[in-house]
Amino acid sequence: MLQATRLFLIFAALSTLNLASATTCKPIFNHQDDKVAKNNRCTKISFQPSNTEGSAVIIMDEDTKGSCAYTSAVLCGNTEIRMKDISAIDFKVDVPPGKCGAKEWIAVYMFPWCEQPGGCWAGGQREVDFVETTGSNDPGGFASNWGGLPKQAAWTSQTGPLQVKSGALQHITFTSRKIISGEASGTYQWDIRVCEASASKCDDSNQLWHAYREKGPAIFDESMMIVIDNWGVNNPPQPGCTLKITDMLITKY
Repeated sequence: MLQATRLFLIFAALSTLNLASATTCKPIFNHQDDKVAKNNRCTKISFQPSNTEGSAVIIMDEDTKGSCAYTSAVLCGNTEIRMKDISAIDFKVDVPPGKCGAKEWIAVYMFPWCEQPGGCWAGGQREVDFVETTGSNDPGGFASNWGGLPKQAAWTSQTGPLQVKSGALQHITFTSRKIISGEASGTYQWDIRVCEASASKCDDSNQLWHAYREKGPAIFDESMMIVIDNWGVNNPPQPGCTLKITDMLITKY
């Protein structure tokens, strides 16, 4: 009996240690940075903050080319979002069918904030694009990619590429691992996996689409900004186009 009690206590202590080794937080989408929108050639800007941690809803209210709606987060659990701390980011994306134009440009992405207006965006070459409806999958086609760099993954079903006009409801899991041994400092292994919305996490067993990048420059050690938006700069946006993000959870090392 004593031995069993001792084993139970050891197991309980290890379980507590394991839980303490990984912490989670939900980003707060209430940071206004109109320079981010202006970097994307937006002329009419609608900032739409959220009061719910880990969630945001962007609704386009214009049909004029150059109109943009967005929100962003630079804090998670009242601390800055830093790539070196991130183990995973999970969230659900919901674009209702028939709400958006055929070439609507919506996106969910992050890039180095560096604690300055507009961040260290560098023309989009530093983006981690969880969701984007522009690129090699043609305007309006869902994809996950890296700011125009190779390894873009189009979201394709049995009937062809998923288009924004038809909507989408998916779970996204982004994972990050800093490469130390044998690699230059500041490089990362990143993976974006997309799976069914009912899943709590996407992995190689349930992924529908997978985008990855072997390295990220040292600038990603800086603080990050997560942006949710509808950019009406390539084509006029459709009023009422809705992009809903829920349950975004950052898991830290």
